[in-house]
Amino acid sequence: MAQAICPQGVRIRMLDNARPLQEVPSRDAALTPEDVAEATWQALHDDRFLVLPHPEVADYYAHRAVDTHRWLTGMNKLQRRLEDQGALR
Repeated sequence: MAQAICPQGVRIRMLDNARPLQEVPSRDAALTPEDVAEATWQALHDDRFLVLPHPEVADYYAHRAVDTHRWLTGMNKLQRRLEDQGALR
């Protein structure tokens, strides 16, 4: 069996050291690794493929399916902003 684990953000050293990413609004909502592990364990128990430790990520998936062009435009805008800040170098 396989799962797709899709947290919005996880509080790990890599996130702490990514200074430009501190501007990303979702950074404050980052979960602990233990929270993600618990959500993953629960998904395994419930035999779910898609593991969404942040409930709002389900809404992102729904919006992406309904209006893919708008979702891609938003993701491209975020990527350009992060590149301008030097976060993706």
